[in-house]
Amino acid sequence: MMGAKRRRRSWPDNARMLGGIVRGKRTSLRVPTEADLAGLARMSADMRVRGALTHAYWDEPAMPATWKERLAKQSEEKTSVLWAIESDGALAGSCRVEFSIDPGQFGSDGMGITHFTIDPDRWRQGLGSDAALTLHRWIFDIVHARFAHTELAAHNTGALRIAERLGYETYARGTDAHYGDGRYVDGLQLRMELTTWDERWGTTEREYPVPLGDELEA
Repeated sequence: MMGAKRRRRSWPDNARMLGGIVRGKRTSLRVPTEADLAGLARMSADMRVRGALTHAYWDEPAMPATWKERLAKQSEEKTSVLWAIESDGALAGSCRVEFSIDPGQFGSDGMGITHFTIDPDRWRQGLGSDAALTLHRWIFDIVHARFAHTELAAHNTGALRIAERLGYETYARGTDAHYGDGRYVDGLQLRMELTTWDERWGTTEREYPVPLGDELEA
């Protein structure tokens, strides 16, 4: 068994989890619904969210009608999945990942986290950490992706603390890559490997047991 490694599941097995429900201790990731439109519109317009300087499409302010169009368009996407983050029965944020669906590449090219927002009115309640851990259980234990990557503005200390706790490492830094609040800030490219997830979280947060038998290859 020494030196064995996990074999990625085939596309159909992984596909059944796209848009499914993934439950954490305090949060759940689920498909967004029309009932979420007002909350998504409110969060994207909040200056505390705008101050994170991600400038991601899913953080752009819009009316609920536009958000409805965005969700409809997202539902047709084959290379990304958007979740609503729910806690205590209410919308608490949203997150989105992108990936390749080329034959044999699902997961091996990694998962890019392009959006992750927690309702500012619920900051400092531990929901961001729980939702991030839940998302990475999906990435590494359900999809079996080889790595995950994301970009953060250097001044976004809350998000950086969560990323570092998970096991992300900064591999590139762009000088003055983002502008907002009358200033330029650096942009950080971060990456986390499957091996890091296994070492740091495998004994406490694994979604499924380590695959055995036919799921292993030398």
